[in-house]
Amino acid sequence: MTTPLDLIRLSARERDGIRRATDTACRETSAAWKRIVLFGSRTDPARRGGDIDLLVEICPEPAVDAYRFQQRLRLALEDELGPQRFDIVLDGGTTAGGFADLARSRGVELWSNS
Repeated sequence: MTTPLDLIRLSARERDGIRRATDTACRETSAAWKRIVLFGSRTDPARRGGDIDLLVEICPEPAVDAYRFQQRLRLALEDELGPQRFDIVLDGGTTAGGFADLARSRGVELWSNS
């Protein structure tokens, strides 16, 4: 039986690297993540190439400097996966609707702490 994770264009090593990078960014910024979702072209097995689009849900408490977290995550992702394009959307649960909801509804959950 095929699952959504079987259809995405990320290897197990890349998925694990995303998790390790998110853990590193959280440790360095005192943040806590709830969920990591892949969205965009990497969720379509018929497409080629493309950047890695990630939605990272973070816990609203304690308050986190979103810019610093995003920069630390980008650096950790490059350390884990090498230089490539990453689009990162953060959602701290403080806004309803918008792009984060779209990414969540069309994406594939990679990891969850819920």
